Amino acid sequence: MAPQQAPNNAPSGMIGIWLAAIRPKTLLLSLGPVILSALIGGREGSLTYWYLFPIIALAAMAIQIATNLWNDAADSDSGLDDQTTRLGPARMTSMGLLSAQQVRLAALLFLAIASLCGLFLVFAGGWPILAIGLAGIICALAYSSGPYPIAASPFGEAFVLAFFGLFAVAGSHYLLTGFWSQMALVAGLYAGLPAAAVLIVNNHRDRIGDEQGGRRTLAILLGPQATKIFYTALMSVSSLGPLHLGHGSVTAIAASALLFVIALTLPIRSLWHAADAQSLNKILSQTAAFQLMWIVIFGIWLFST
Repeated sequence: MAPQQAPNNAPSGMIGIWLAAIRPKTLLLSLGPVILSALIGGREGSLTYWYLFPIIALAAMAIQIATNLWNDAADSDSGLDDQTTRLGPARMTSMGLLSAQQVRLAALLFLAIASLCGLFLVFAGGWPILAIGLAGIICALAYSSGPYPIAASPFGEAFVLAFFGLFAVAGSHYLLTGFWSQMALVAGLYAGLPAAAVLIVNNHRDRIGDEQGGRRTLAILLGPQATKIFYTALMSVSSLGPLHLGHGSVTAIAASALLFVIALTLPIRSLWHAADAQSLNKILSQTAAFQLMWIVIFGIWLFST
């Protein structure tokens, strides 16, 4: 695919270009679950291995960055990232500012960083962490590559729910405390729902181009109306986390009600009234911000009990 002329708003300088390439706004999706696991461990009074937090956070962000870069390189090679028709934020490969080979090498570098962190964490956490870490690295590559890329299938949201929710929170909690926690498992499931919602909005925005490129994402299979219903369900169910874990206490009801009101009045309402791709890009940011608000409100509720 021939590189296209960079638009006037392209980042200047190599640092700016690489910062844009790693998509820093997405890093909250990988860092948030680690923070949530620390909050749960702190409330339990069991952060025995608190000093592992920065290593866990670095490993999570490195895998996220590697996935982003590998995805960009793969889309550039396949021709899906056409800058002239792209609806989402510009990609450095499609703008011709970085080659697919450069981006792929950078992805491998970040996978190496994640692997080094992972080796250290395996010594601390044993084979369960080895299994989660290897699965994360394999899925980071398989997300955009191979004969059946996850990104081109209906299973992308399930992948995100698992690796940016359930496994991320429960695995991080295990490393920080030394034991598996039912609360961390359940909280990870609820916290992963907004992360999955980010992907369904992204695929809803790109569904026309994706379908033309041969992809069969969940948004394509569901269609526009059912995709909006599915997104609404993901965000609404996520707000029930405190209610579930708080067994219906007054503070848990208040926390869940606040989360539901935020979800309903901002991203959910915006999606049902979205008229163009620019509106959907705004909803992506709102959904990612909601996951952060979910963690903050959940943390406040947790320490108030």
